[in-house]
Amino acid sequence: MHRINKNLVFVLVATLTITVFSGCSASWDIDNPYDQVNWKRHGQYKANFHTHTTRSDGRINPHTVVDHYHELGYNILAITDHNLVTYPWTNFSMMQPSQRSINLMASQSDLMPGHLNYEDRDPRLLGMIDIEANELSSHHHMGSFFNNHKRPVYGQSVDFTVTEQESIEDVAAKNGIVMLYHPGRYDRTTDWYVNIYTTYDHVFGLEVYNQGDRYPEDRLMWDSILTYTLPERQVWAFSNDDMHVESHIGRNWNIMLLPELSHDHVRMGMEQGLSYFVYAPEGHAGPAVPVIDQIRVNKRRGTISITASDVERIVWISEGRQVYEGPVIDLNEIQGLGKYVRAKLHGEANSVAGTQAFVINRR
Repeated sequence: MHRINKNLVFVLVATLTITVFSGCSASWDIDNPYDQVNWKRHGQYKANFHTHTTRSDGRINPHTVVDHYHELGYNILAITDHNLVTYPWTNFSMMQPSQRSINLMASQSDLMPGHLNYEDRDPRLLGMIDIEANELSSHHHMGSFFNNHKRPVYGQSVDFTVTEQESIEDVAAKNGIVMLYHPGRYDRTTDWYVNIYTTYDHVFGLEVYNQGDRYPEDRLMWDSILTYTLPERQVWAFSNDDMHVESHIGRNWNIMLLPELSHDHVRMGMEQGLSYFVYAPEGHAGPAVPVIDQIRVNKRRGTISITASDVERIVWISEGRQVYEGPVIDLNEIQGLGKYVRAKLHGEANSVAGTQAFVINRR
């Protein structure tokens, strides 16, 4: 299918909005998650929030993980080893590999030579934002960010939390934030997730693509959650590598839309949904993936338009079902809309970029 011409998008916007204005007097409440974004001035920063090293069950040492992501142009990285914090990067050389990694090396398994040796990395010299994080894994897996809460590992005596609620509350006590990982792995009900998100404000996101697309049910759960929690409670979506080996690197990422690259702005962007997510099945060696250049919302006329590069088609989803295809959605022309719409941009080689949800309500 032919790619969408940028100039054509603007022509369509003008044509459709004139038609709507002349034929419909209704206006819309549209909660635009990108309302704060200045598309001309804000940077688009590549981020991954789920990676592992030989400190837990990964096959690569921490500094090599950082090097790989730096070489691919990532600006933001969270190392999320299971139940322990591999942070700060400047102290990698003082850290120890997991007993699991030591055993794998002793058995001459597939662990790469040298990946039990650690070197420091300075994120400032690399121009990267390093996030203090780990994956709490004794229950439904979750990413814990901007704090050092962790579980006992290999007999160590550290903070201990057994249930999801205990972990979430302990992260809050340390001023951290939480993303729930790969919901498609579990058999939890929608009600379970709705309860978590409506109870805890600092549980900000859900992983909807994981390690390529291991769990397509992730997005089904996201839509189901939004159908119940909106308009009161947003749940932001993310795409992460869940990297354990080198072949996992670079198929999933998030584009953070920020006025500047700093820890404070990255955290703000995570909490406020200032991002869109990307899945590239062929990774960075494949064709260019869709890039969102601008999103415009016209509440009076009930239109949302997307201008993008390297995109073949754009579909719009509301409460789990496709309701429209095209770069400009006219809400007045669509029957049976739910509480929100979100856009899914398709590119070459089955690549995808996805927006956060736009909450909608006709006045």
